[in-house]
Amino acid sequence: MQEKWNYFVFDLCEAKKKDVDEDNYHALIETQLQLLGWAKYKGEICHKQSIHLGNSNRIEPDILVKRDNEDEFVIEVKRPSHKQSKKDVDQLLSYMRILKLSVGIYIGEHIEMFYDMPSSKEAVSVLKVPMEINNKLGAKFVERFDKENFSHESIVDFCEERIQEIQRQNSLNEIKESLIADAQTQIAESLCPYLMEKYGSSFSEEEIKGMLATMRFTASVGGSRTEPKEVVPMPQPKPKSNLIKCCLTRNAAAQGLFNPTNQSLIVLKGSTVNPIHVPKISDSNRKKRDKQLTEYTELKDGKRIVKEDVCFDTPSGAACFCVGGSANGWKEWKDEEGRELNVYRVNDGTHKAGGSFDTKRVTDPRRFQLDFWTIFKAKLEATGKIPTLQTPQPHNWYDVRIGRSNILLNNVCNTQKNFVGVKLYIRKSVVDKYYPSLEARRNEINQALGCEPKWDANPSAKDKTIALFHKTDLSDPQKVEGALEWLVEQTVIFYIVFSKEVKAIK
Repeated sequence: MQEKWNYFVFDLCEAKKKDVDEDNYHALIETQLQLLGWAKYKGEICHKQSIHLGNSNRIEPDILVKRDNEDEFVIEVKRPSHKQSKKDVDQLLSYMRILKLSVGIYIGEHIEMFYDMPSSKEAVSVLKVPMEINNKLGAKFVERFDKENFSHESIVDFCEERIQEIQRQNSLNEIKESLIADAQTQIAESLCPYLMEKYGSSFSEEEIKGMLATMRFTASVGGSRTEPKEVVPMPQPKPKSNLIKCCLTRNAAAQGLFNPTNQSLIVLKGSTVNPIHVPKISDSNRKKRDKQLTEYTELKDGKRIVKEDVCFDTPSGAACFCVGGSANGWKEWKDEEGRELNVYRVNDGTHKAGGSFDTKRVTDPRRFQLDFWTIFKAKLEATGKIPTLQTPQPHNWYDVRIGRSNILLNNVCNTQKNFVGVKLYIRKSVVDKYYPSLEARRNEINQALGCEPKWDANPSAKDKTIALFHKTDLSDPQKVEGALEWLVEQTVIFYIVFSKEVKAIK
């Protein structure tokens, strides 16, 4: 996503340097939105659309983005030399509330994402990104607003997570400011018990406190908080002997060395990789792999040969590079005894037969979720029941299309509350068309599903769901495997039953 952000923001940065007027800036932003998959010719990017309110009033949002004729998010545009004011934010919030949208974007001297938090009178800023290349927050922005990934549920989840992050950071800042303001007292009081434990046999508490009173303690700000850095493939020195030799043969003839300590994998010089991309590769992965092939391989006798050792953060990253598209590296790579790398998937580097999830990974939900959905997709593909599947992303959901706009299967993996589930998700724009007809056949549908899912679990919501959940323990590798099997089985059943039911509704 970092590369996609750079594509998105580069021309905006140039426009800011030239201080273009608002109309030209507005037109450029609409062009850049198409890099994220939104199509102007389909009517998905609406320029100052006039929306009537009652008989005489109307609004004209600068940019309104739609999908399947349903409003998705709104953008307030100001020229790049403009300084944001409260009036600008209030204007954006008014559009969000009139259009019943949870999120809106301000684009001017910077890009800022606002969330209409239900309990707040004002819009809450959840992401502010400067106009610059290689900004990590920018990568988060394009990931959320890329058409392939975008959904109302995912945006709300992201905003709630960001609010928690901001609140935690504010609490840490308060602690820091308190420490800076009264460093002498707080540091001296903290040091006293430590010094008493170490030197208490030789000195009294009064003597220790007296010594501390003669010292001057200060605290100052020495750095700032930064976002985690993305790990990219880099040439590595020759590996050590404790690494595990492995190979990959699908679409390639690759040799590798797996590091069981940090879970990275080195694709060795001389390996042959797929010279073309697989048909279903996403645009972002295509661009990323094109760059990798240019940098790390050379063409010899019609074959793509790796010209230097290349280290990847995960086996799946290395597998995608070799295979030509999305791949589960934990299954694709085999050791010298023909075993999948899944058996080495533990942080301490020891061999653990039959394991496929590192329990410590649950402490990193995004990485865990990416691994979970990658395996989930592979298992679904193996059933041969669902023709098209999306690329896994590090989210708590994975959507499956069933052949109708605005109605889909929404799979969930909640690492905080330890459950997985599948639900038919009907967006508000088509609720009246589908939900009453489905509810009229509730008994027949329940019988076909072989269970009794929750119908309309949230009656106050305009979107409707028919959901089935499975409580589990996502820190237990065996239960994770069981949850995957359950979710795959139920997803196939939901797909077969509801695709048939939905298509029967005229």
